[in-house]
Amino acid sequence: MKAVAKTRKEPGLQVIDTDPDKISENEILLRMKTASICGSDLGFYNYTPAYQKFAKVPTIMGHEFAGEIAEVGDAVRGYSVGDRVSVESVLYCGKCKFCRSGATNICQSFTVFGMHRNGAFAEFVSVDQKYLHKLPDEVSFLEAGVVEPLSVIVNAFEDVSAPIRSDSTACVIGPGPLGLFSAEVLRAKGVRDLLLMGIAIDEYRLELARKKLSFDAMNTEFEVSNDKMKGMTDGYGFDTVVVAAGAPAALKSAIPLVSKGGQIILIGIFPEDVALPASDLVRRQISMRGSYGSAWKHYEEAIRLLKQKLVRADAIVSHQFNLEQGEEAFQMAKAKTGSKVQFKN
Repeated sequence: MKAVAKTRKEPGLQVIDTDPDKISENEILLRMKTASICGSDLGFYNYTPAYQKFAKVPTIMGHEFAGEIAEVGDAVRGYSVGDRVSVESVLYCGKCKFCRSGATNICQSFTVFGMHRNGAFAEFVSVDQKYLHKLPDEVSFLEAGVVEPLSVIVNAFEDVSAPIRSDSTACVIGPGPLGLFSAEVLRAKGVRDLLLMGIAIDEYRLELARKKLSFDAMNTEFEVSNDKMKGMTDGYGFDTVVVAAGAPAALKSAIPLVSKGGQIILIGIFPEDVALPASDLVRRQISMRGSYGSAWKHYEEAIRLLKQKLVRADAIVSHQFNLEQGEEAFQMAKAKTGSKVQFKN
């Protein structure tokens, strides 16, 4: 089978021919139909220090995926050949205190598809049945390929943040896929006064947000974000600011934009430590919360949002590539000349 893999401890990837993994009695063999490129895949592609310490080489990449069951193990129950499923990305132990409480996304000893074991940028991938979620007919494979990142946003707003009121204001910094999904989920919760912010390199995605998703979006290199904030919030600041870009400048810019008593939600992964004005956070009673990954219930809610068309994945997914085009797909994702980039099979 064809697969997109990290085979050397250096930047880049390789398209390889290999055999599918053998399945155990509790696993299914999934024929990948869509698999999306994530920001962490780009970090692994670039082989940055964070991923040199975190990920295993060699590994077939990819952890945001959906497909059709091609084979089932002898002990698999409730799933059959031909079933359409989405798959969780975090492999959890099920025994630690976090798993026992349902927070499998922060399992004490978690691993990840496409980082620690073979992932989904391949024609086939083996999956334990406990990580499967059945897809309704109303959810296409294109949409199913974004269930994982959408579930990350569901976790951020359902379990991590303070409750999002329908009369509240919000700002999302970083118009990449996670930022666009954040804006979509916030709107589904009833938030109407919402601003998306980016910089010059994000112009394609800002324009997508304006034209296809009907959001108010601004380029902070050409407009003054504080002026926009004051106009939208009567000078109070946004109740919720989501930092969906893993850039120190993005986090620093969030603090002047949030209101007293407001909250900053961090979903981007940062390449370095960030110095912050701690006294300002204290005096203005601002809460800052990190949110990572997602658990079973968040996947189910993400699927519901897609089924009801409350999140428009068809607008956010901009390009699809075949596995043989692995390098081209990653260059597209790196250049930000598209939005969500997928492999299809």
